[in-house]
Amino acid sequence: MPHLKHSITNEVQAAKRVAQHARRGIFPWLYWGIAASFYLYEFFARVAPSTFEGQIQKNFSLDASELGFVMGLYYLAYAPMQLVVGIALDRFGSRRLLSSAAIIAGLGCLVFALADNVSTLALGRIMLGIGSSFAYVGAVYVATVWFPRKRLALIMGMTAALGTIGAALGEAPLREAVQKYGSAEAMYTAALAGLAISILIFVIVPRRPRWFLKLAKLDNPESTDNMFKGLREVVVNRQTWLVAIISLLLYVPISTFGALWGISYVSTAADVPKESAAWAMTMLFLGFAAGGPILGLLSDRLNLRRFPILLGGALSAFSMGMLLLAPSLPFSVTVILLISTGFFAGAQAITFAVAVEQHGTFCRATAVAFVNFFVMLGGFLLQPAFGAVLDSTSSTSTYTVADYQNAFVLLPISILIGTILSFWLKETSEK
Repeated sequence: MPHLKHSITNEVQAAKRVAQHARRGIFPWLYWGIAASFYLYEFFARVAPSTFEGQIQKNFSLDASELGFVMGLYYLAYAPMQLVVGIALDRFGSRRLLSSAAIIAGLGCLVFALADNVSTLALGRIMLGIGSSFAYVGAVYVATVWFPRKRLALIMGMTAALGTIGAALGEAPLREAVQKYGSAEAMYTAALAGLAISILIFVIVPRRPRWFLKLAKLDNPESTDNMFKGLREVVVNRQTWLVAIISLLLYVPISTFGALWGISYVSTAADVPKESAAWAMTMLFLGFAAGGPILGLLSDRLNLRRFPILLGGALSAFSMGMLLLAPSLPFSVTVILLISTGFFAGAQAITFAVAVEQHGTFCRATAVAFVNFFVMLGGFLLQPAFGAVLDSTSSTSTYTVADYQNAFVLLPISILIGTILSFWLKETSEK
């Protein structure tokens, strides 16, 4: 037995030396960057309808709650897929799965553009949700293969940043493109972009290297024999459930406010044209894009996870609460508050580093997918819920500032609850 233990130790050390060498240079950044570009793309496609939601309501005779439901079908497809995505990535790797998923997402954009009835519109959102479900978890999985653990929070923040840059492109820049070329043409272009990303992933992102598979095997010899073992380990871990709920609540400024209702609220509350409101909402996403990597880097440098989450959550809740006062604030202050809300909401990306660090190599993608399942489920439930609150306070499809404020008061409360729950998180970076 001592001889066997010594042999295994030597194998682990040898695999770690190979991993250390392979994780140097530019190639890990290239592999991650190509995979993360899919997340940028899918986030763009996810929020794109918010720039012409009025046109969709008019063309298909939808009220706010019906529009929220149709757009929320993306999350209904995306969320349950996470339980499959994590297991599949841990089992088969990322290259073929991500390239296939990008094609499905692109086809979803095409179906959405061609829709002439609500059912086809809904089908497009469902297809986009299915394809997109691989994007974030896939990019994170590539990062766990090609980067050392000490960079995890930074890389996850950067991945989230790329996604929100996609969201920013799907706001004001897309609104201008839609006005010039039309919404259908914009979605046709998005469909072609999905195909291009699929090709890039398949050609550039390599299969999992042997040293990574060896480390995973040595980490847990049973993992290759039972593909559901990882899911079982994740589900029975109470801390993973806590991380998932916190992640969901900290993300509501993006999933609910930014993804659908933000432009209309800012336009109404600040009394500015929707074009100006769209540019203002772009700042929310750019704030998140900056906050994710910066707060992630802070987390890695301090070797702490809980403190940056608490700090970001508290300040994001405060900024979101102040946005409810937008009617009495100068428009420039509203823009600053949007940046602040997005920046500090970037702490949400650290929750995925916590999820990874709670589990072994063989189920890291499953852990990330489990947390992401809750985040996307929150988007599906909250978008139509806020639409229903708006409909309950107004008898028309034109909403007043007070209508929006009555619905959006739940946003800072949700963030604050997530922040308070973070006190019960166990510090994982000390392991």
